[in-house]
Amino acid sequence: MATWAKIKFFWETMLGSSNSSLTASTTGLGDYDVHYLFNMLETNCWRSENAVSPQYITYDAGEGNLKSADYLAVIGHNLKSCGAAIALQYSSDNFISDINDAFTPFSPTADSVILKEFSGALASRYWRLKITNISEAVFIAICIWGNKTELDYATVGFDPHEQDAKASVNLSYSGYIAGIHNKYVERSMSIAFNDADAELYQKVKNWWDTSGLKNFFVAWDTANNPEDVFLMRPDTKFSNPFKNGGVYRDITLRLTGRKE
Repeated sequence: MATWAKIKFFWETMLGSSNSSLTASTTGLGDYDVHYLFNMLETNCWRSENAVSPQYITYDAGEGNLKSADYLAVIGHNLKSCGAAIALQYSSDNFISDINDAFTPFSPTADSVILKEFSGALASRYWRLKITNISEAVFIAICIWGNKTELDYATVGFDPHEQDAKASVNLSYSGYIAGIHNKYVERSMSIAFNDADAELYQKVKNWWDTSGLKNFFVAWDTANNPEDVFLMRPDTKFSNPFKNGGVYRDITLRLTGRKE
C-alpha cells in the first residue's frame, strides 16, 4: 500500500514583503504589472515585452534581509506553449558572481499548474525566476515562492476531486434536455483534522490570519498524486472548536476553487 504525503498548503511567499522589491527584465505594453504575480488573482497577469531569452523576475528582500524558500508555484501561464525552461535562483550579490539554482531547470509539460518543491537552498537577499528558450512573449497570472505549510493526514475521508458544474440547463416540458450553457466547473474540498493538537491548530490559524480569503495552492498527496495541486480559497467562516477539556480541537476546512 502506498504511503500518502501529508496535506500541504502553499501560501506563504516572500514576494511583497516589507522593504522588498520585484522587477521584471521586460514588461509588455498595457496592464501587465509584475506585481500582479503575487496578488493571487487569475484575472490579471505579467507579460513580457518580447521573446528575448532569458527573461527574469527578480526579487530583492532589501538591505539586511534574508528570505528562504522550499517551493515554487505557478498557474495561468503559457510556459509550455512558448517552449520555456524555468529555474529559480538565489544569490548573495544580486547575481553578479554568486548564482545558485534552487533546483535543476526544467521545461513544463503543460500550461497548467506547476508546483516544484525543493530543499537545501540558502536564505538569501536576492531571488529570481529565470525563463529561457521562449519562442513568444511569456505571460504568468500567479507565481509565488516561499515556505510551504505541511499540515497532517486528514482524519475524515474526503473527495479531492469533488466538482460542481456551474451551468444553465434548459429542460423541455417533458423533461428532455433542450440546451446547456456551461459557465465553469467549481472544485470543492472539505478537510477535517479531528483531535488536532496545538501545533497543528497554530499552523492553520497562521494561514487563516495571514492569507485570509485569498486564493492559495493546496496539495492533498504530493507523494502519489503530484499533479493534484489546486488553486482554492477558504470558506468565509473559521471555526475549530475545543474538545476534551480544551486539549485538542476539531478542525474543518472547506475549500472551493475554479477548475483549470
